[in-house]
Amino acid sequence: MLGSLAVVALLCGGLATIGALSNRQSLNHIDVQVTSCESTGSVAKVGFTVRNSGKQARRVTLDIEYRDAAGARLDTDTAYVGNVPAGDTVRGEESTILNAESTSLTCKVVKVS
Repeated sequence: MLGSLAVVALLCGGLATIGALSNRQSLNHIDVQVTSCESTGSVAKVGFTVRNSGKQARRVTLDIEYRDAAGARLDTDTAYVGNVPAGDTVRGEESTILNAESTSLTCKVVKVS
């Protein structure tokens, strides 16, 4: 009985590892570009494109940072791109309300998952 549990645990662990490797490899086929970054008063808005050069459609999550001219982080946000078909590019836009007004702003995608 104990041997059977060890085999099941090994198989499940192996499947989880294969799934994680597969997910990382599919992210190699995702290219994200910031196309615009602007603020009006305390509202910041970032435009972006997500290109999927892979062979399967992908859902993509972007973690975005907004920084002022001095480089101080003003806010972070998450954008969800529902479906990026294989071989296609999707445009998106995300906005957030900052705690302070900023006349000079930079927007950066810091994580893609």
